[in-house]
Amino acid sequence: MKNVSRKSLRKKFIRKYKKRGFTLIELIIVISIIAIVSAIAVPKYNGIQKDAKIKSDVASAKVIADATYALIAKEGITKATYISAKPLGDEIKAYIQVTPTVKAVTGGTFLVEIDPTDNVFVTVAGEELYPTQSEDYPSVTAPVTTP
Repeated sequence: MKNVSRKSLRKKFIRKYKKRGFTLIELIIVISIIAIVSAIAVPKYNGIQKDAKIKSDVASAKVIADATYALIAKEGITKATYISAKPLGDEIKAYIQVTPTVKAVTGGTFLVEIDPTDNVFVTVAGEELYPTQSEDYPSVTAPVTTP
Protein backbone atom coordinates (compact mmCIF):
# COMPACT_ATOMS: atom_id res chain seq x y z
CA MET A 1 0.00 0.00 0.00
CA LYS A 2 2.88 2.32 0.76
CA ASN A 3 4.25 1.73 -2.74
CA VAL A 4 1.01 2.73 -4.37
CA SER A 5 0.70 5.88 -2.37
CA ARG A 6 4.32 6.88 -3.04
CA LYS A 7 3.87 6.33 -6.75
CA SER A 8 0.69 8.33 -6.86
CA LEU A 9 2.29 11.10 -4.83
CA ARG A 10 5.28 11.12 -7.14
CA LYS A 11 3.04 11.34 -10.24
CA LYS A 12 1.11 14.22 -8.70
CA PHE A 13 4.37 15.99 -7.84
CA ILE A 14 5.72 15.55 -11.40
CA ARG A 15 2.45 16.77 -12.95
CA LYS A 16 2.34 19.77 -10.66
CA TYR A 17 5.90 20.97 -11.19
CA LYS A 18 6.59 19.79 -14.73
CA LYS A 19 7.20 22.75 -17.05
CA ARG A 20 4.86 23.06 -19.94
CA GLY A 21 5.79 24.77 -23.20
CA PHE A 22 7.97 24.44 -26.26
CA THR A 23 11.52 23.23 -26.34
CA LEU A 24 14.25 25.37 -27.86
CA ILE A 25 14.50 23.09 -30.89
CA GLU A 26 10.78 23.38 -31.58
CA LEU A 27 11.01 27.17 -31.44
CA ILE A 28 14.01 27.23 -33.78
CA ILE A 29 12.19 25.01 -36.29
CA VAL A 30 9.09 27.23 -36.25
CA ILE A 31 11.16 30.40 -36.62
CA SER A 32 13.12 28.92 -39.54
CA ILE A 33 9.89 27.90 -41.30
CA ILE A 34 8.51 31.43 -40.87
CA ALA A 35 11.78 32.87 -42.24
CA ILE A 36 11.65 30.61 -45.31
CA VAL A 37 8.03 31.49 -46.03
CA SER A 38 8.68 35.23 -45.66
CA ALA A 39 11.79 34.99 -47.88
CA ILE A 40 9.58 33.56 -50.61
CA ALA A 41 6.53 35.78 -50.07
CA VAL A 42 8.09 39.26 -49.77
CA PRO A 43 9.70 39.39 -53.25
CA LYS A 44 6.52 38.05 -54.82
CA TYR A 45 4.49 40.72 -53.04
CA ASN A 46 6.81 43.45 -54.35
CA GLY A 47 6.45 42.07 -57.88
CA ILE A 48 2.68 42.04 -57.58
CA GLN A 49 2.71 45.63 -56.35
CA LYS A 50 4.88 46.73 -59.29
CA ASP A 51 2.58 44.98 -61.79
CA ALA A 52 -0.46 46.66 -60.21
CA LYS A 53 1.14 50.09 -60.56
CA ILE A 54 1.97 49.44 -64.21
CA LYS A 55 -1.57 48.26 -64.95
CA SER A 56 -2.94 51.32 -63.16
CA ASP A 57 -0.84 53.60 -65.37
CA VAL A 58 -1.95 51.80 -68.53
CA ALA A 59 -5.61 52.13 -67.49
CA SER A 60 -5.11 55.83 -66.72
CA ALA A 61 -3.48 56.30 -70.13
CA LYS A 62 -6.54 54.72 -71.78
CA VAL A 63 -8.86 57.07 -69.87
CA ILE A 64 -6.76 60.06 -70.96
CA ALA A 65 -6.79 58.87 -74.59
CA ASP A 66 -10.56 58.30 -74.54
CA ALA A 67 -11.11 61.76 -73.08
CA THR A 68 -8.85 63.26 -75.74
CA TYR A 69 -10.73 61.46 -78.53
CA ALA A 70 -14.05 62.70 -77.11
CA LEU A 71 -12.75 66.27 -76.95
CA ILE A 72 -11.49 66.05 -80.54
CA ALA A 73 -14.95 64.85 -81.63
CA LYS A 74 -16.65 67.70 -79.73
CA GLU A 75 -14.10 70.15 -81.10
CA GLY A 76 -13.20 71.01 -77.52
CA ILE A 77 -9.54 70.49 -78.34
CA THR A 78 -7.45 71.02 -81.43
CA LYS A 79 -4.72 68.69 -82.56
CA ALA A 80 -2.43 71.69 -82.96
CA THR A 81 -2.42 72.02 -79.17
CA TYR A 82 -0.84 68.59 -78.78
CA ILE A 83 1.16 68.29 -82.02
CA SER A 84 4.11 67.36 -79.81
CA ALA A 85 3.95 65.46 -76.53
CA LYS A 86 2.73 67.78 -73.77
CA PRO A 87 1.39 67.35 -70.24
CA LEU A 88 -2.39 67.22 -69.79
CA GLY A 89 -4.05 70.56 -70.48
CA ASP A 90 -6.90 72.10 -68.53
CA GLU A 91 -9.49 70.94 -71.07
CA ILE A 92 -8.52 67.27 -70.62
CA LYS A 93 -8.29 67.63 -66.84
CA ALA A 94 -11.74 69.22 -66.74
CA TYR A 95 -13.21 66.51 -68.95
CA ILE A 96 -11.95 63.58 -66.84
CA GLN A 97 -12.61 65.44 -63.56
CA VAL A 98 -9.88 63.65 -61.57
CA THR A 99 -6.32 64.01 -62.82
CA PRO A 100 -4.61 60.62 -62.80
CA THR A 101 -1.13 60.35 -61.33
CA VAL A 102 1.70 58.16 -62.55
CA LYS A 103 2.28 55.31 -60.10
CA ALA A 104 5.10 53.22 -61.60
CA VAL A 105 7.59 56.03 -62.30
CA THR A 106 8.50 58.42 -59.51
CA GLY A 107 7.83 62.00 -60.59
CA GLY A 108 6.49 60.89 -63.98
CA THR A 109 3.86 62.81 -65.93
CA PHE A 110 1.38 61.66 -68.56
CA LEU A 111 2.14 63.29 -71.91
CA VAL A 112 -0.41 63.52 -74.74
CA GLU A 113 0.37 63.78 -78.44
CA ILE A 114 -2.07 63.98 -81.34
CA ASP A 115 -0.73 63.19 -84.82
CA PRO A 116 -2.11 64.77 -88.04
CA THR A 117 -4.52 61.83 -88.55
CA ASP A 118 -6.10 62.35 -85.10
CA ASN A 119 -4.40 59.38 -83.49
CA VAL A 120 -3.75 59.93 -79.79
CA PHE A 121 -0.57 58.73 -78.06
CA VAL A 122 -0.09 58.79 -74.30
CA THR A 123 3.43 58.40 -72.93
CA VAL A 124 5.23 58.49 -69.59
CA ALA A 125 8.98 59.10 -69.38
CA GLY A 126 9.36 58.43 -73.09
CA GLU A 127 7.58 55.07 -72.91
CA GLU A 128 4.35 54.67 -74.84
CA LEU A 129 1.39 53.44 -72.79
CA TYR A 130 -1.39 54.04 -75.28
CA PRO A 131 -2.28 52.68 -77.85
CA THR A 132 0.22 49.92 -77.09
CA GLN A 133 2.20 49.53 -73.90
CA SER A 134 5.97 49.62 -74.24
CA GLU A 135 7.75 46.40 -73.25
CA ASP A 136 10.23 48.33 -71.09
CA TYR A 137 7.76 50.36 -69.04
CA PRO A 138 8.78 51.46 -66.48
CA SER A 139 12.36 51.65 -67.72
CA VAL A 140 13.11 54.74 -65.65
CA THR A 141 13.33 54.16 -61.93
CA ALA A 142 14.93 57.48 -60.98
CA PRO A 143 12.86 60.66 -60.71
CA VAL A 144 11.96 62.00 -64.12
CA THR A 145 11.97 65.67 -65.07
CA THR A 146 9.43 66.73 -67.65
CA PRO A 147 9.98 69.49 -70.20
